[in-house]
Amino acid sequence: MTTLSVLVSLASVIVFQRITKKLIISMIAGFAIFAAINRQIIFGFSKLFLASISDISFITLLPSIFLIYFLGELMNVSRDADHFSSSVQKLFQDTRSAAVLMPAIVGLMPMPAGAMFTAPMVDQIGLGMDNLQKTTVNYWFRHCLEFFWPVYPAMYLLSSLVNIPLGIISLKLSPLFVISFLIGWIYLNGFTLPKMRRIQKEDLKKMWPLLIILSTGFMILIFKIDGWLALSIASSFYAILRSKFVWKPLINSFKKMDIVPILIVVFLYKHSMIDLGIGQKMNSELSKAGFGMLVISIVLPLVIGMSTGLTSGAVGVYLPIVIGMGASNLAIIVYVFSVIGVLLSPVHLCLVLTCQYFKVDFLKVLKRVFVPIIIVAISAILLYSW
Repeated sequence: MTTLSVLVSLASVIVFQRITKKLIISMIAGFAIFAAINRQIIFGFSKLFLASISDISFITLLPSIFLIYFLGELMNVSRDADHFSSSVQKLFQDTRSAAVLMPAIVGLMPMPAGAMFTAPMVDQIGLGMDNLQKTTVNYWFRHCLEFFWPVYPAMYLLSSLVNIPLGIISLKLSPLFVISFLIGWIYLNGFTLPKMRRIQKEDLKKMWPLLIILSTGFMILIFKIDGWLALSIASSFYAILRSKFVWKPLINSFKKMDIVPILIVVFLYKHSMIDLGIGQKMNSELSKAGFGMLVISIVLPLVIGMSTGLTSGAVGVYLPIVIGMGASNLAIIVYVFSVIGVLLSPVHLCLVLTCQYFKVDFLKVLKRVFVPIIIVAISAILLYSW
């Protein structure tokens, strides 16, 4: 009965997401159904709610996500992002290599529908490539960084839920990023090595915002600084340098914090599964039925990611269940297959918008990235399922 309640809850999230196209509605609906079946959640809701919003992981997650949004908005409003991209275009002699590396470099700056940001750049510099090639290259290399770069919101959510420092998780995932990048390069671009050329000092100076993003990652990975603190340092420094542009990005970032109710529901799932022992009951039922946690930790995040098109949604919905069942060692598997599910999602904004921009069939794009995805999936299982 406990397992059935979780499955019904997950199915409800997927169904409501497809109907309403609103993650917050689908998350609330799924949790409400979960609570209706497990009455102890209703009786102890106030305690669970207080535990969720006072969770130190939740408290540090909020400023981290806000600062990620703020950095992206400030770079756009100040036009530093535009100047940066134009300089990168001039840096590469081989247009095909530039078309690959451009979305990968800009991928250091996470933003909603970010592949659409690089689509016009790839369209301009991808001479000799047809629209399907341009779309596929832009789509794949824009998302490679999500497998490990510690500036993505879902990475913070993963770190918060499993209570493991973000830098450790990022370093552990870095081999998978290398695999995904190399496989994508060989499969989509052949064995051609990138050729670079000298650019003017003025163009080189325009690439300086990259240092802000890289410094954040280095502070987390090398100096072991907490993610929220590293982001605070980097964004504060950047805001001082671009003080005349700060107001609009600040407002836009606050508007994007409508994600907070979603995060509260995620942590309600987490505390319900752990504090009420629901995860242990589910683990017992599935063990008796003969289902392995590895199979479940692959299939469900994959399905949720494909259905929602949001990595944070897939991680937030299922990872609390895995933790509650005492299988936190599979947290990275859950994260990786959430990302893979999103890459295969027909409702993923990056896929929908870029396919519309290049006027190609999204199914053809998914077909082109299927082989790299299979290789990444097998690699993830071999690396992280033990």
